[in-house]
Amino acid sequence: MNGLTRVLSRGALLLTATLVFACGQKPTEIRLKSTKLKVYGLGRVVSVGGDVVDKKGEIVPGKGVSWESSNPKVATVDGQTGSVKTVGEGKARITARLGDPPLEATVAIEVLDIGLVNVFPSRTTLAGPAGSTFPLTLEVKKGTGEVVPTKAEWTSSAPTVATVDASGVVTSVGEGRASVKAAVGDVSGAADIVVVLRSIETLEASPLNIPLKVGELGKVELVARDPRGSAIPDVAATWTSSDPMVATCSGGTVLAIGPGSVTIRATCGTKSAEVSVIVF
Repeated sequence: MNGLTRVLSRGALLLTATLVFACGQKPTEIRLKSTKLKVYGLGRVVSVGGDVVDKKGEIVPGKGVSWESSNPKVATVDGQTGSVKTVGEGKARITARLGDPPLEATVAIEVLDIGLVNVFPSRTTLAGPAGSTFPLTLEVKKGTGEVVPTKAEWTSSAPTVATVDASGVVTSVGEGRASVKAAVGDVSGAADIVVVLRSIETLEASPLNIPLKVGELGKVELVARDPRGSAIPDVAATWTSSDPMVATCSGGTVLAIGPGSVTIRATCGTKSAEVSVIVF
């Protein structure tokens, strides 16, 4: 027997053994990557692929499945690949089927329209002794721009600088910089937090008088200084209005709501500054 004959003989034996093994495997289950799936956002594409396996859990080769969605208005699925595309909010069942033998498996999918997560202010400096706190504001929107009243998971990139609780309240720990992130599923937004362990000696707001027409916006500039007179840029401040029916203020931006006069106050720790707003 020459070398070529021996190679062919070994190849034939290997092929025969493979075929015998494959023919001996009987599909007993469609094993999915996951049986539950929550997707945040419309137009997202995710895979819910799976394998046909035997009773030992080994993949049976050559056994493909077909895919079907119970609610194409929520999610569509590629019949051959199992690739799912989200279409609208709601729930759907994605089913994988095998014809011979007849097997099926289902993925329960929930789609939430989360298009954008914002954290305000996006950049701020938390001044004062360690343990000073400041609440961040969360804004979650659908793809249409509609605001969604929902909660987020808050995390800090540097807990030795600043921590954050489940409500978005930041607490200073040590000097430095941290990114505080709010996540709704895998959609997130973040704020850049700078911590300086310096007290605020003075706080000034300007201009002192702001005339606005209903619907107009005005801007209050805030300057904080430490005991040495050095400015603390982007200082974290809490803004309040003496009459929200006349005007509101967020991050120093005043929105005129209705005719009247109102006092806008910025507070940083024990210091505060005020401006007067007249809406006509």
